[in-house]
Amino acid sequence: MFPLNIKYKRVLNSKSDSREIFDKIEKELTRLKIDKIHRSDLKIEFKNSFFNGQGRWHLMAPIDKGYLKLDGNLKKIEYSFSVVRMFYITSVMALFFGLISQSYWIGIIFFSWLFGMNWIITLIRQNQFANKLKRMLNNKNTTHNNV
Repeated sequence: MFPLNIKYKRVLNSKSDSREIFDKIEKELTRLKIDKIHRSDLKIEFKNSFFNGQGRWHLMAPIDKGYLKLDGNLKKIEYSFSVVRMFYITSVMALFFGLISQSYWIGIIFFSWLFGMNWIITLIRQNQFANKLKRMLNNKNTTHNNV
C-alpha cells in the first residue's frame, strides 16, 4: 500500500565494503533505540516495538518496521519503512472522536488531520534521516590519515 510503505533510494560514493557500511548503519539504528535488528548479506531489516522507551517525538516512533538494502555493487542504498501502526492508532482515535461527536464527518476530519499531518512530518523527518545516512556512509575516516 503506497501511503503506508515508503521507500527512499540514495546513491552512495563510499569506498567501504558492505560489512563496514552495515556496521555503521547498525550502530546508528542501535543509537536510535531500534530493538530488533536482523542483518543479512546486503540487507538490514528492523522492527520497532511499540513500547520501547523512545517517546512519541522520537525519530523512529511512528515506524513499525523497515529495511536498508544495498545493491550488488554497493553504489545505491534503499531505505524502506512502514507506518501501518500509526495508521491504526490514528484510525482508532478518529473513530473515538467520531463516536463522541456522533458525526462520521468529524471522524473523517480528525483522521485526515491526525494521520495526514503525522504522515507528512514522518516523510520529512525520514527523508532527512536517509540524507544523514548517505552523508555518514560517504564520509571517509580520515583520523589516521593526518600526518
